Amino acid sequence: MFEYLIFFTFAAIAVIFSAIVVIHRNPVVSALALVVSFFSLAVMYVLLDAPFMAALQVIVYAGAIMVLFLFVIMLLNLAHTEEPITRPIQQFLGITAAASFAITIIYYLCKAAVLHTGGPAEFVSDARAIGVSMFEAYIFPFEAVSILLLAAIVGALILSQRTSAITEAKDGGAR
Repeated sequence: MFEYLIFFTFAAIAVIFSAIVVIHRNPVVSALALVVSFFSLAVMYVLLDAPFMAALQVIVYAGAIMVLFLFVIMLLNLAHTEEPITRPIQQFLGITAAASFAITIIYYLCKAAVLHTGGPAEFVSDARAIGVSMFEAYIFPFEAVSILLLAAIVGALILSQRTSAITEAKDGGAR
């Protein structure tokens, strides 16, 4: 019973801070709320007897990914600018998309609850088993994702150089 209380407490924390990530205007506050959400997910993994997944959640997401997010926020030097005007059709489409997403999630959760007849599913959190399945069965998708990330890094570098070259051309080379 005590485990359920801890689980649902951290689940509520994860949902609340995930909403803060989406709703808040300040990107630094959103990034810090995302870190809190990642840590609460790690606690839930520990309660689900998946300590390896919890460690990956903290090391990879709360550590490495959030450092990248913060570097991008600092690199962009986001000054507080005037808010863009939102049209009513954009608001309607956003609310419709969010509602349809919520309805789809509720539908599939209810469908899984109705169709679930057997015992608990087999969950593997052993580091060796995950590594073997990743590098034997899923080697092609793993390498494809790494090439995609490399292409994104190269594209970002090219775009940043092009933007600085355009800025220098407009300024006449004087800064």
